[in-house]
Amino acid sequence: MRVFLVDDSTLVRVRLAAMLQDMWEVDNVVEAGTVAEALRLMPESKPDVVVVDMRLPDGDGLDVLRAAKQLEPPPTVVVLTNYAYDQLRSTCLEAGADEFLDKRTQFDRLPAIVTKLRRPAP
Repeated sequence: MRVFLVDDSTLVRVRLAAMLQDMWEVDNVVEAGTVAEALRLMPESKPDVVVVDMRLPDGDGLDVLRAAKQLEPPPTVVVLTNYAYDQLRSTCLEAGADEFLDKRTQFDRLPAIVTKLRRPAP
């Protein structure tokens, strides 16, 4: 499984990558810190799962979410944010997010969710 992480915090990306790389299902983790970097790297990385923060230095994680859902095949998208408001949750789920997690309280749930949501190999 290939995972694509989008978060402006290097510390968060390193922690997430370490958690996910410990899982036997995860073969590759690609990281991006901005919307522009994500939009450039995501298509070539062909992710099975995209984990995206909502607040990024050059834009909104919704741009990454929408672009991810345009890929073929579309990956599973997990929003992981400190801004877990009900309205944002609804907006993300309507835009195609498969899961919406509060980074402050649900960070450690990500490996189990990635395993559950991973797309079966073709």
